[in-house]
Amino acid sequence: MFNIQTQTVMKSNTLLLAVISVLLLCTLYISYNNHEQIQVLREENYNMSLKVDSVLQLCKEQPQQPVATESDDAPQTTGSRFFDYFIKLGEEISEDVKKQRITVSSKYRIEDRYVEYKIEEPEFKGDQVGNVVIGILVKYSGDVYSAKVKSVTGITNEDVIEACKKAALKTEFNYDPNHDYDKKQPGTITYTFTAR
Repeated sequence: MFNIQTQTVMKSNTLLLAVISVLLLCTLYISYNNHEQIQVLREENYNMSLKVDSVLQLCKEQPQQPVATESDDAPQTTGSRFFDYFIKLGEEISEDVKKQRITVSSKYRIEDRYVEYKIEEPEFKGDQVGNVVIGILVKYSGDVYSAKVKSVTGITNEDVIEACKKAALKTEFNYDPNHDYDKKQPGTITYTFTAR
């Protein structure tokens, strides 16, 4: 009887020890993650304070000259220059974020041919979503001989369309020895611009 009670108590103690160990490990893991996040925040705070200090230093070094504004002819103060700098910085960041949100996927259609490495992506993506279909003519060697816009939906930026044409011209297909030397094989490359 005493032996059975001792075994039961030992089993419950072992279970309790295991639960406490798991809780201790979880606490250590959370503490470690919080420590890492705090370090990152400290670094970001330090970098931001360096930027603010450099901006303030620039504002102090520049002589204060009266700047005419739309509302009044009062001179621009250091505080307003500081504020203008951050507005400009925010606009630049938002433009960069817009550009990063657009992703490009591509597919091609050409009979009995495949892309040698990969379909080249356009260097400029813009900030619009839609499709650009480029009609291509491919030589027997696999080089794209010509690229012309076949259809465009949703994209109005001419720079994006031109970048698609340039990317299509850089794309290489497999060599086809059975293909006529002078004959160019038609096909299409479709670039799809989507927002992330």
